[in-house]
Amino acid sequence: MIAYCPTCSFRAPAELSPLRCPSTSTPLEYTDLPPFDPAAIDPAQAGQWRYRAMLPVVGPGQELVTLGEGWTPLIQDRWHGLPLHWKLDALMPTGSYKDRGVSVMVNWLVSRGALTVVDDSSGNAGASLACYAARAGLEACIYVPESAPMPKKAQIAIYGAELVEVPGPRDAASKAAAAASRMVKSIKYASHAWHPAFLLGQMTAAWEIWEQLGRQVPDWVVAPAGHGGALLGIWRGFQHLQNSGVTDKLPRLMAVQAEPYTPIYDAFHHRQTQVHPTVVMEPISADGIAINVPVRAASLLEALRRSQGTVVAVDEAEIRQAHRQLAERGLFVEPTSATVAAALCKSLSLFNASDSVVAVLTGHGLKNPPSVDEE
Repeated sequence: MIAYCPTCSFRAPAELSPLRCPSTSTPLEYTDLPPFDPAAIDPAQAGQWRYRAMLPVVGPGQELVTLGEGWTPLIQDRWHGLPLHWKLDALMPTGSYKDRGVSVMVNWLVSRGALTVVDDSSGNAGASLACYAARAGLEACIYVPESAPMPKKAQIAIYGAELVEVPGPRDAASKAAAAASRMVKSIKYASHAWHPAFLLGQMTAAWEIWEQLGRQVPDWVVAPAGHGGALLGIWRGFQHLQNSGVTDKLPRLMAVQAEPYTPIYDAFHHRQTQVHPTVVMEPISADGIAINVPVRAASLLEALRRSQGTVVAVDEAEIRQAHRQLAERGLFVEPTSATVAAALCKSLSLFNASDSVVAVLTGHGLKNPPSVDEE
């Protein structure tokens, strides 16, 4: 595989493991992937590794590091009159969609001899990396904001990772983790936001949706957007299906942000190609997308425009209402996931009666449960 910059087309062999372009500081992505071959899908493999032939990250003779992540349910429902499917990516081994990308990233790192990994996280990615590092026999150090929900911090710690709480906004944890990885060469910065292998893992969500819809591409995909990797990975997955000649259709994208953390929303609606980072320290319930400096914003903005999609921002009251309403339908998710349900309520006029809509629920409710008086 080749790591390339989607902004300037800088290319480097994957073995060099760069995370960002030296000229543009854009996060790199892998190209020259094996074509998607439906005949190569292996249903005997658990979860997303049914696509192992399309995920060239495991070395010869290397034991696969997996907990059966992926192949999450796609369930039919109606939401305020809108027929849709919920993609239940909260039902992963660690309770969040991050397991897709982290599993692929950890397998890639193990194949390159990694022994210690470090990442920064609002909680979910850190818990996922701590889990898969433990599974692989790696040491892990996770930097989180002090304000991260206690259940997420406890989950990181129980896997045996070193938990480092950082005062200040979310990006302070990012800077601390990056600095720690630069100080010791043997420590690998296993950043879910920056690492191209993580984005490769997120592509599997698109392949699952395509299979679960009877090998059809939906008209719309809706997902929360913090750094942008979840929705961008899904877009890249559908692009790979198209580039491999499997389909001639791509979905429209809807990215969802939570006020006041709306840099992607602001750039999209002001017709800008780059975001202007926000400077916000306000705690919100949708902590998973409380991102001031979204790493993959430029690529996601391009994908949103190419797909003729949109970005929706929702406020705290809308999130809490959607959170309650989802639970009343048996869907207990964390507030970050509830943002997609809130955005759908605000956007019903965008959908045609015949549109197929897939909304991704990214994290389990036990990750950030409300107190009794909140609900």
